[in-house]
Amino acid sequence: MQRCARCNRPLSNPHSIARSLGPVCYRKSGGGAFDNDLNASEKEWARREEILKSGAEIDFGVHWQYPLSDGIIAHMRISVRYSNGVFEAYAQIYDPRKYFSCAFTSDEQIIIARSENLKEVYKEAIAAGPTYSAMAYREERNRKKKRTEK
Repeated sequence: MQRCARCNRPLSNPHSIARSLGPVCYRKSGGGAFDNDLNASEKEWARREEILKSGAEIDFGVHWQYPLSDGIIAHMRISVRYSNGVFEAYAQIYDPRKYFSCAFTSDEQIIIARSENLKEVYKEAIAAGPTYSAMAYREERNRKKKRTEK
């Protein structure tokens, strides 16, 4: 049985299973902020494609969280762009260690989705923010729990 990425409870609703988050955790993780963008008219989708193909990007904000491997929570910006003939949803990970230490670390980019279909890529970009934020929340909660157990 699939479990919620944020609270680890079992998921039974097909929609919740598809996004790996129950409805409460989806909202608590920032979900819903851009969902209505998917209901745009065909004229608006064509305009978005034109804008992206001209070199612009559509940005979904930098307020999302991303769990780094060593327990540090980073911020990430999620955007959609047109690159090498396909639409791409990607995330720019802002590693906080880069700004507070002498050690060289670089901001990382991850590709969330690539497709010739903008609607598919857009949907994945919108879903990525709450999903990664939920994973970061769970990571932080588990780390705090381990600290109190010691």
